[in-house]
Amino acid sequence: MAVTHATTSTAFRAERIDTESKWYDLFQKGVELGTWDVEKLFDEVGFEADREILASLEPAERTQIRYLLSGFLDGEFAVGEDASHHLQRIAGAPCFDDNEEMEMYMTMFTLTEHKHTQFIDVYMHEVLGEQDAFADLNPKRGGARVPIVQATGLGDVYDRQGQLTARAAHSTDPVDIAKALTVYHMIVEGLLARGGFYSINKLSGNAPLPLLNHGFKFISTDEGRHITHGVEALSELIEKERAGEPEFQGVSRAIVDVLYENVASIADFGYMFTDAVDDPLEIGFDDLLLRVGRLIDGQFNEALDLDVDHHRVVGLVADRHQECLETDVDDAVREYRKLYRRKRAADGGRDDD
Repeated sequence: MAVTHATTSTAFRAERIDTESKWYDLFQKGVELGTWDVEKLFDEVGFEADREILASLEPAERTQIRYLLSGFLDGEFAVGEDASHHLQRIAGAPCFDDNEEMEMYMTMFTLTEHKHTQFIDVYMHEVLGEQDAFADLNPKRGGARVPIVQATGLGDVYDRQGQLTARAAHSTDPVDIAKALTVYHMIVEGLLARGGFYSINKLSGNAPLPLLNHGFKFISTDEGRHITHGVEALSELIEKERAGEPEFQGVSRAIVDVLYENVASIADFGYMFTDAVDDPLEIGFDDLLLRVGRLIDGQFNEALDLDVDHHRVVGLVADRHQECLETDVDDAVREYRKLYRRKRAADGGRDDD
């Protein structure tokens, strides 16, 4: 059921750390592969080529790239914050049997999440400009998300992630933890991020942005380890549930319910940065949906050995798609921009109008 992989080949042994553990393996891979330096990458590749290529694109093409990256910006910020505040406590929960190696891995995990925010945040400011410069309205401090994220409802997914990880960190209940890990690893990292990587790769044919593509190769590699972490942790909970341990009953149902609760918002955002902007860079909404559908099958049915109702998933996506067709995304974004500027002015900040 769990994702299998070779453990680190080492002759080293320790007293308190199990160097043959799968979690130690993930920790060591994080040390080896996850320590890429964002600022060195900026220095080595530079911003200029990306700026020149973006300047050569049509306005609609630049908008499409900005919308896609905005989803990543708010998403990486959210997962970094929740890793710092909640996931470390979850990794130390009794249901994971005081797993020292998992807690070690979480230190590398948190570092890489913050580096992803660092890369995307600096890139958007340096290359795309200040169209989405609402950093002073921090969503973790009563502020606001990037306009396109809030307009599409993707912010709801990040809000659920924050709520579920906070609840699980405080309750340490296995069912609460299953919900938190599902929305964090399987939904945000497993479906949203991997769907986004697929879109970045597709748009690179028409907008070959060297720095963006280089950075996302590192980010994608990091996220692969994060998803493995989520699958392995959830697999442990499911195995204990199937072994009949009372406190683990309801874990499988909770995982699938979280998928149903969030899948429509994933389709919503995919539509908004493809068909809603006429898809000038030819990412392909239908192709993206097919890709995410395969990811759902691979993550939930194959890796976790669950039984996702595909008809229900399709129905939820179809219902949200109808709502998308009736939404003017540009108008919604403009309204959020106005709202944010009024809030900024009321708070005594700068006024961009």
